[in-house]
Amino acid sequence: MNRFVFTLLVALLLPVSAAYAQDDCSHVASSLEMVPCSEAAKKAADAQLNVSYKQLMARLESDYRADPALGAEYAAKVKESQRAWLKLRDANCPLEAFEIETGMPAHVFAVNSCIARMSRERSAYLDKIVPALASDKSTSTAPVNDACPSEEFPAFLTAFSANSESQRRLTAMTVKSLVLKPVAGKDRSTFEPSTSGVSGASFTYPLMVAIKPGKTPGVEIEEVDDSHVNVVDKRAGNSNVKIFNFSRQACWVLEGVEDWSISENDLVATRKPGMSRAENFCEQRAEALGGLGFLEQYRLTVELIEASLENYVCAAESGDAQASLSAASLSLSQMASQLETPRVEALFKAASKIPSGALAYATFFCLGNSTDYGGPCLHPAQAEEQIIRALKMDSTEAMNYLASTFEDGRLGTKDVSRALACYQMAADKGDPRAREHLKLLSSQGTQPIKASHCI
Repeated sequence: MNRFVFTLLVALLLPVSAAYAQDDCSHVASSLEMVPCSEAAKKAADAQLNVSYKQLMARLESDYRADPALGAEYAAKVKESQRAWLKLRDANCPLEAFEIETGMPAHVFAVNSCIARMSRERSAYLDKIVPALASDKSTSTAPVNDACPSEEFPAFLTAFSANSESQRRLTAMTVKSLVLKPVAGKDRSTFEPSTSGVSGASFTYPLMVAIKPGKTPGVEIEEVDDSHVNVVDKRAGNSNVKIFNFSRQACWVLEGVEDWSISENDLVATRKPGMSRAENFCEQRAEALGGLGFLEQYRLTVELIEASLENYVCAAESGDAQASLSAASLSLSQMASQLETPRVEALFKAASKIPSGALAYATFFCLGNSTDYGGPCLHPAQAEEQIIRALKMDSTEAMNYLASTFEDGRLGTKDVSRALACYQMAADKGDPRAREHLKLLSSQGTQPIKASHCI
C-alpha cells in the first residue's frame, strides 16, 4: 500500500467540472475530448474577442468626444479592419487543416484550435490600440472633468479603491466580466468560466474594499506588462477570490473583473436531505471549485483546491460519508493543506459508512496522517477490520483488497488459500481483476492450492 492510494481516491471520488473551459487544449490526451475542448476554446476566444472589440469602440467614443466626426471615421476604419480580419481568419484556418480529411475529429480540432489561437491574438492586438488623443488626460475613459490620481499604479490603486465614486469614475465603459456559470446539461455542481462584456455603469459599487498604501494581506499585484496590471484580491477567502484587470490608457482604468465565487442562486439548497442549506451549498461549491482546480489550467489552481477542501470540511459537518471521504482524501493528496490527525481520523470514521470510505479508513490505519510513510502497516488489525466492513457491504474492491493482503502478508497474515477464497468471491460477482489473480495464483507452484475461506 502506497501513498498513491489517497491520490487515486481523490481522482475517483471528487467530481470534476467540465474540462473544456480553458483556452488551450494541448493538455488533451484522449481523442474523445479533442472536439469538445476545441469547441469550448473557440467559443471562449470568440467571446473574449467580442469584448475587446466593444471596449475599443467604447474607447473611441470617449476619446473622440470633442471631435465625434473624426471618431466616427476612426470607428469605421476599425469595423472595416475587423471584417477583413475575420475573413482572413476563416479562410486561413481550413488551410492549416488541409491535409486532414474534412469532417474527421482531427480536422474539426485543428480548425477550431486555429480559430481560437488567432482570435486570442487579435483580441490582444485590439486591447493595445490606444487612440492618439488618449495621450491627453482630459480624454480618458474616465469623465473629462476628473484628474487621474497617479501615473504610478500603487498610488493609483489606493486612490481607486478609496470609495465607490472613485471606482465608478475610473472604470471603463465596457468591462470584460468573467463569472462562474453552471454547465448546461450537467448537474448544478459543474461550473465553467463565462466571459462577456458588460457596461461599467451596471456594476454595484464599491467593487473592492479599500487598499491602503504598502503591502495589504490577501492582496497580490501582478504586473503583466508596462500597460497591464492584475490585482488578485483574496481577502474574502479562497471561495470568493476576485481578480481586477487594469490597463494604462490616458489613466489607469479598470477594464476587467474576474469573479471566481459561486452564487447561491446557482446552487440547490436541498440536494441532500441530510444536510442543512449551508452544508448543501458547501458540498456543491467543493465539487465545482475543486473540479476547476484539478484541471490545473487556471491561475487560481491552488486557491480553487484549497477552497474545495474548506467546503468539503464544511459539508462533512453533516456527517455525510461521501463529503467526509472527499475532505479526508483531499487533505492527504498533497494538493491542499493537510488537516490535523484527529480531524482526518474523524473524517475517515464518518466516511466508513460506505465501502470506499471504509477502505480509505483502512489505508489510513496503515499509513497514518503522513504523505510519505512507506513502512509496514501501523495498525494492521484495525485496517483489516475496516476492509472486512467494506467487504460485508458487498464491495468487490474490498474482496480484492483483502485477498491481496493475504497474498503478500502485509497485514500480518500470509495465507494464499484465503487469498484465493477472497479472489473467488470477487470473481463470482463478475470482477475481471479477481479472475486474473485467480489464474495467476493457480498457476504458481507444483501443487495446486485450494481455496479455504475469505473471512
